[in-house]
Amino acid sequence: MPKTNNKVVLETKNIVKKFPGVIALKGIDFNLYKGEVHALVGQNGAGKSTFVKILNGIYVADKGEIIINGKKVNIRKPIDAKRHGITLVHQEVTLIPYLSVAENIYMAKIPFTKSPFTRINKKVLEEFSEKYLGLLGIKIDPWIKVKELSVGEQQLVQIARALAENANIICLDEPTSALTPAEVERLFQIIRDLKKSGKSIIFITHHIDEVFRIADRVTILRDGEKIATLDVNKVKPLDVVKLMLGREPSRFYISREKKHIAKETPILMVKNLSTEPEKIRGIRLQNISFDLYKGEILGVVGLLGAGKTELGKALIGIEKIISGEIYIEGRKARIKSPSDALRYGIYYLPENRRTEGLVLLLTVRENIILSSIDRLARTLGLRSIDREKQIAIQWIKRLNIVTPSTETRAMNLSGGNQQKVVIAKALESRPKILVFDEPTMGIDIGTKVEIRKIISELATQGLSVILMSSDIDEILALSDRILILYKGRQVALLPNKDLTRDQLMDMISGGRQVFETPIFPTT
Repeated sequence: MPKTNNKVVLETKNIVKKFPGVIALKGIDFNLYKGEVHALVGQNGAGKSTFVKILNGIYVADKGEIIINGKKVNIRKPIDAKRHGITLVHQEVTLIPYLSVAENIYMAKIPFTKSPFTRINKKVLEEFSEKYLGLLGIKIDPWIKVKELSVGEQQLVQIARALAENANIICLDEPTSALTPAEVERLFQIIRDLKKSGKSIIFITHHIDEVFRIADRVTILRDGEKIATLDVNKVKPLDVVKLMLGREPSRFYISREKKHIAKETPILMVKNLSTEPEKIRGIRLQNISFDLYKGEILGVVGLLGAGKTELGKALIGIEKIISGEIYIEGRKARIKSPSDALRYGIYYLPENRRTEGLVLLLTVRENIILSSIDRLARTLGLRSIDREKQIAIQWIKRLNIVTPSTETRAMNLSGGNQQKVVIAKALESRPKILVFDEPTMGIDIGTKVEIRKIISELATQGLSVILMSSDIDEILALSDRILILYKGRQVALLPNKDLTRDQLMDMISGGRQVFETPIFPTT
């Protein structure tokens, strides 16, 4: 995948950035060609996001130079970066939740009608937003408020907004983390089209396979230092992983031995479950039936809009069930709220850990005990901070959570360690059933393996797991059986035995009817 032009459009020299107690970047030299996709990789904390935030004026470098088209520039604010033709699609959603999709896409240039009264020209705004959403191949009502969208849809809107800014240098920070395989392919085609038009892309990813599918060159960062810049067509994925880690990689994609499901009483039975249409996108579940056994991992897969998240939320009483039944250990359950679900031993770990799984301003300790305060109060009486610290330390050690202390705010942890805190909070509630929604999204390869091992070990210890993931390899590696959803309907429930990636992809995208026998009969 050769670069299309030898012209350097962006260069940095000796970029240094310090935060209290840590040097985030240690003299980074970097360059970007016109019409090039330059991947930036490294583990969480390597400095990738800090670097692109400096390029975009969110942070200011303590030392070093930024050169655009051969001229030294001074970027101290985001508006400076935009003036020099640089834009950033953040890993975290930065849209304004209470504004519409259209208003977010056209944020800097909302058009006004020629009228004595200032008002938004909705027709122009709608056409503009639909143009850039159309480039991504998605259909979203431009007047839906962003807060009503899924994480994946919000990410697509962010990318559409970046395209609308018409920048020459586009920084994409983990743009595929919330996208389905089909959406990733569409994004990659857009990136190829941008290359042909002379745009330059800095592409941050934790997925090494994506580097070799879309990038021309790759720069590896480790602990704030630049380790190497390599031509993608001259190296192998394993070479890049070794440089990222600074050591020989162990088995990164673990594959647990699939267990034979004993025909005992399931810990969970779901019979003909249907939900009300989701208020904005209209997603509804229709006649979903499955069972879950002790120590089993049931994988749930489907395209964006298939209903994975809706199923997880229905099991804990957030999505309204209009028909069907849920049984826990053979007894009919009445679950109207997450607190009801917790009493039955069901804990849901949400897709968006930052906004739904954690209270970012609270400490690691406070987050870990958050779901267990009532139980701790009953057993310990008055609240004991010392006892809470002991509990937090136990989970920090068990899950290898990297944090300065139990009193560090959750917002200051890396994405992978934030996810481990969410898992610790779930386990401290002593559940019987864990529902993981995209547990390794946006996490570096080393931490991803740790979390997969945690999930596998939990099942081995007897916990029952529902694993909802858009990562096909993750589903194949961990699941005992696989439930496939398509537009809210159940397409397949089958054992994960001799199933290939291509076969699973075919069923996910095609919606073919392939059912394991028996499935609960409709009565």
